[in-house]
Amino acid sequence: MAQIEIDSKEMKQAASSAIKSKRKGPDKWKSKKWYKIIASKHFNNIELAQTPGIDEEAVMGRVVSMNARDLTGNIKKNQLMVKFRVNDVQGLNANTELHSVELQPSATKRLTRRRASKVESVDNVLCKDGTRARIKTIALCAYKITRSQESAIRAAIKKEVEKIARNYDYQDLIHDLVVGEHGNELMGSTKTIAPMKRIDIVKAIKLRS
Repeated sequence: MAQIEIDSKEMKQAASSAIKSKRKGPDKWKSKKWYKIIASKHFNNIELAQTPGIDEEAVMGRVVSMNARDLTGNIKKNQLMVKFRVNDVQGLNANTELHSVELQPSATKRLTRRRASKVESVDNVLCKDGTRARIKTIALCAYKITRSQESAIRAAIKKEVEKIARNYDYQDLIHDLVVGEHGNELMGSTKTIAPMKRIDIVKAIKLRS
């Protein structure tokens, strides 16, 4: 099921309008239209959800979250959430672009064991189209490792995610993180440093210019 995020300022305006409408009489809610939120071309422009809005401007910028399993049919992607952002409205169709991707915290939390190390890496990367993005990665080690090993793992991950990002425009990068298996590439880049249980890219999001 899709989850729609509405800007807090917009929520306050809606609440204010609701209070005023009660005082003046007419209910503005009835005048709102229902817009279909459409996925980007990467997911075949399927309908993700519907959202109410007074006009096109009110719908612009809204973000809808979808489970990657529902988008791809791949049960292995059940813990991955994909966000789409409305960037164009045509009639009652609210078209979107890929906004970000994030692994639910519970997915890695249950895999972390006491006598093993977890190495987190947060790297700013440059995509093929010049977009700057931030990618967060978590590496789960087979046992406790040293600080020098942690540093070496972070350096290897940084080098690999920078390489991955350079090959894609931002929109294509997010799509590939949803359907691809980059954890295998990251595992390969660290296998000479320490034994790994798994490595996951847990979040990718565009940085503001």
